Amino acid sequence: MNLKIHINFLEKYLADFVNDIEYKTITKKLKEYYLMADVDDQIFHHFCS
Repeated sequence: MNLKIHINFLEKYLADFVNDIEYKTITKKLKEYYLMADVDDQIFHHFCS
């Protein structure tokens, strides 16, 4: 019984850890994408004016 509790705790901890890493990776990529899109939008407005 005690071993099962520790395994469940470890499983939840690892799942949270992996989700946190994936979340940080995805948000970093989205920030880079939005930054590039913002720069492209500024360039577009600059040359079309």
